[in-house]
Amino acid sequence: MALPESFRERVSNNLANTKLLSTIGALIIAYCLARVVYRLKFHPLSKYPGPWVAAVTGLWWAYVRVTGRYPWIIEDALRKYGDVVRIGPNELVFLTPKAAKDIYLSIDKNLELFYQVGYDALDTGDGGISGETDPVRHREIAKKLAPAFSTRNLKSKEATILKHIDLFIDRMKEVGMQGKGAEMQHWSDWLALDLSADMTYCRDMGQVRDMKDSVLLSATLKLNLFVTMSEITRKFRLLTPLMYFTIPPSVWPLMPKLIRMNTEDVKTRIERRGQTEHLDYFEQLIPADQPVPEDRKHIYHLENVAGQLLLASWQPLADQFYSLIFFLLGAPDAYGALVEEVRTAFATSDAINMESTATLKYLQACQRESLRLHQATVDGLPRVSPGAIVDGQYIPKGVICQISYFAAARSPRYFSDPLQFRPERWLSPDHTRFDPAYKDDNLAASKPFSQGPRGCPGGSIAMAVIRLFITKTLWHFDLEARPDYEGMSFEKDFKWLTFWERPPFWVKFKPVRAPAIAEK
Repeated sequence: MALPESFRERVSNNLANTKLLSTIGALIIAYCLARVVYRLKFHPLSKYPGPWVAAVTGLWWAYVRVTGRYPWIIEDALRKYGDVVRIGPNELVFLTPKAAKDIYLSIDKNLELFYQVGYDALDTGDGGISGETDPVRHREIAKKLAPAFSTRNLKSKEATILKHIDLFIDRMKEVGMQGKGAEMQHWSDWLALDLSADMTYCRDMGQVRDMKDSVLLSATLKLNLFVTMSEITRKFRLLTPLMYFTIPPSVWPLMPKLIRMNTEDVKTRIERRGQTEHLDYFEQLIPADQPVPEDRKHIYHLENVAGQLLLASWQPLADQFYSLIFFLLGAPDAYGALVEEVRTAFATSDAINMESTATLKYLQACQRESLRLHQATVDGLPRVSPGAIVDGQYIPKGVICQISYFAAARSPRYFSDPLQFRPERWLSPDHTRFDPAYKDDNLAASKPFSQGPRGCPGGSIAMAVIRLFITKTLWHFDLEARPDYEGMSFEKDFKWLTFWERPPFWVKFKPVRAPAIAEK
């Protein structure tokens, strides 16, 4: 029996469609295979070692970013493959201090040559200062802000900074000896964000006073993964929908309030121009002798800069308030030496100030060692090559390159006992605690505030604040960690996404009598 003509036509069409789909599928597979072969064998970066999957797809980098172990994984890759490692189809990471100089200090007419990638900041539609990709525009903003980080500006903040630290000391006298003591994860965030908000735009957060999280702090800490995913999706736009699934349900109702909060703070600060208790960072953006901005785009830019300054001040301070105590309590000899230096240097707590703490050599050594081990700059600070030599190798134009300050600061090539807290490595030979075992350490390999046009301009301010904090704390208290501290370590208990996630850490603050020098 003959088949109907319509049936034969349908079969023929289906076969043709199947053949077409098979051909398309084969072409896609061939294209993908060709792309893989090209990236592995013929790409300009194919000569550089690294995980083969990283050479094929940027998804290796994306996966590593969300593990919380990014700096350690990059460190392991550099240890395994060498000083230059391919961590993406078009991306390299370097280890050496020479590479860092070539990338971050390369300038022409005061403009950076290796320019900002743009994806390593929250996508708000305005780069602010840290996410601004245009070197000219970045320089304009940085130049305008520069006086905010001057010695004069810092000196004007000293009374305010001491006020916050003294309030912390008073709170520790109330709660530091109670029960388990004080949980430093919370207290370091409270104090650091209170300080940051006051220094950025004279805002009183009141967290140390009230002993509880502000809405801003509580929500921001919960958005760590979301902010990281925001960075990833700026490289892989197809993954954008996934970003919103990383916002915890408890934070969704707060999102409109968080969006309004910074806007309202900036508006209030503009209205208070010339009427604040001290110079803050914002004063440089809109001086009192200039007209009130009315352009919405300009105001939005100010909001982004202010928000970035707030976060950039808060996180490094919180990390070091916590970590310096964390490392000291794990190194009894260093703790004892620092306590002795602090308590013999000051007759009264009021004598502790920025100028006097800057003379304490062992304190500075402890501070630098803590910053070496617990880096703030661990994301690689990626930059786009203009086509230039980096550590003796020509890097083609358009290649993303970066340094792992984290790996360099922990490398046995540059530091003896690299994973140990050894402040002695930072002392000069004429210091009584100088240890010749560390005389050959390459201290320049540790750059906690990076360098060059985009280096952190507030590094000296952060250093001064940290010195005041630890000096005041050790002058007033003996510190004692809970027994479970013995099982804690930086290597296994800390995580990093966009912000560092520090484990709960309980410390007892035991008030001490005034030092003997004060009793004479």
